[in-house]
Amino acid sequence: MPLDPSLATGAELPGTEFSWAADDVVRYHLALGAGADYTNPAELRYVLQPDLRVLPTFGMTVPAALGVAAPEHYHPEPPEIRFPGVRLDLATLVHARQEILVHQSLPASGTGTAHSRIAELHDKGSAAIIVQEATLRSEGEPLLSFRTSIHARGEGGFGGERGPSLADLAVPVPDRAPDAVIDTPTLPQQALLYRLCGERNAVHADPARAREAGFPRPTLQGVCVYGMVCKAVVDTMLGADPARVRSYSARFAGVVFPGETLQTRVWRTGGRLLFTTTVPGPSSRPVLADCVITST
Repeated sequence: MPLDPSLATGAELPGTEFSWAADDVVRYHLALGAGADYTNPAELRYVLQPDLRVLPTFGMTVPAALGVAAPEHYHPEPPEIRFPGVRLDLATLVHARQEILVHQSLPASGTGTAHSRIAELHDKGSAAIIVQEATLRSEGEPLLSFRTSIHARGEGGFGGERGPSLADLAVPVPDRAPDAVIDTPTLPQQALLYRLCGERNAVHADPARAREAGFPRPTLQGVCVYGMVCKAVVDTMLGADPARVRSYSARFAGVVFPGETLQTRVWRTGGRLLFTTTVPGPSSRPVLADCVITST
């Protein structure tokens, strides 16, 4: 159905309360592949207490931070998302861009509230971009802020503003060799593991649903790739200390199939880390682009 920007734009989505425990953090990190180097003390900080560190991307497991696919708006028959001015087939949605702003490092356990709203709708003609903003708070203080852009195939043409182009949002990398090249393998069962973190879109698990969506087989969740790459960059460039991350933004440029290897090329420029991620090979298929981590 066409989007109705008069209803959707600015719509405040229901606030939710949430809590998390150390086991939730460990499950998330394991779903990203943490613990593979199980004798490395820096690696074990992601999976063992009492010195448990938390990647800021863990906040993406809170429903309000998942974009329009948050479970409270999900209707299984047919599989679609519904909220004011929006009714979308889940198979048409893909992550377009994700930004996280860190106000405070996440503790290993806690409680909080999440509030989100539809900030913008962009009409790309053949598709729509839905921009959602969310903030997670604990005891009234902000922990993380998110800006999530979702690409909805076939949902353009509703007469809205076109919004910024890819060129407008591009982050050029330096014209020199990268400071680091990081290879990160994914597991054949990685998408199934990540389902335990709450991202249950069937195109990542059910071969029939993947084919209906135009993929030859299930794909790896974009937010899983986003988290895996964050961890790889933090481990290599920030001393495996996720508390140093102040912000992280990336554009989703292509799909990853479980079992493929990610290759991330990183440039350090002042207080910023610029990087791109591909699936290496003859065609070097792009996965994440225009990526920036700011750090202390």
